[in-house]
Amino acid sequence: MGDTNKPTQLSMASKFDNPNHLLYLHHSDQPGLVLVSQVLTEENYSIWNHSMTMALTVKNKYGFFDESILQPNEDAEDNLQQWIRCNNLVKTWILGSLSKEVAASVFYCEGAKAIWDELCERFSQVNSVQFLHIENEIHDCIQGTMSVSSYFTRLKGLWDERDALFPIAACQCGTMKEELSY
Repeated sequence: MGDTNKPTQLSMASKFDNPNHLLYLHHSDQPGLVLVSQVLTEENYSIWNHSMTMALTVKNKYGFFDESILQPNEDAEDNLQQWIRCNNLVKTWILGSLSKEVAASVFYCEGAKAIWDELCERFSQVNSVQFLHIENEIHDCIQGTMSVSSYFTRLKGLWDERDALFPIAACQCGTMKEELSY
């Protein structure tokens, strides 16, 4: 009679063909794919992180970092092999978006999450010098020969960058809602 393993093997292969599956790889998902236009340097972590987060979310691979895509155990061999492929692909995407110096310093990290965590630990530390630098840029920004639109765009970018460094916590107690409705 027929081999009973064939439907199982077919169903295992087809689950990774579903674009909604977290371990799905599209034929255009290649190691050399450029996900963000600006490489990470020592000065632009906030912008790079935001851009990479958006790009990886679009690719349905941000789960490697928020731990919604965990490494399967060895019993689930098909899932494990696909997870390894995806992890290595995400790792190459990250490495390809780093300056040569930064990439060399994290190249031997074990996986994509290890690289992500290392970069976060190293570059996400906001210090008063960064904040004061942006505040000075805001203070020194003059319209000069810029159009009103260009001037506002420049200021808005600086304000957003400052706010990203020190986000204002959302009110959880309801007092602001009462104040705003008053």
